[in-house]
Amino acid sequence: MSAVSAVPWVILSAGVDFATFEQQVQIACQSGASGFLGGRAIWKESVSMNAAERQAFLTTTGTERLQRLTAIADQYARPWTDFYTPPAAVEKWFESYAEQ
Repeated sequence: MSAVSAVPWVILSAGVDFATFEQQVQIACQSGASGFLGGRAIWKESVSMNAAERQAFLTTTGTERLQRLTAIADQYARPWTDFYTPPAAVEKWFESYAEQ
């Protein structure tokens, strides 16, 4: 995919279980992905929990999962700057933003 893509790409979780998504993120990032877009793979178990359980899950397990995925991306992902030059930081950039 990276060989034919002229733009950065990421892998989506598509609601798979976390262990599967973690493996997919590593393989994708090692193969040229610029990162991941994860939702349900990180938090889906929390949907059926009561508010207190959900809060505990998200602040522990959810956070740990996101940290693990981020560590993989930090180690293996292809930077988006391989595709684009970052824009120069300009004071009051927002004044001309709508014109772009």
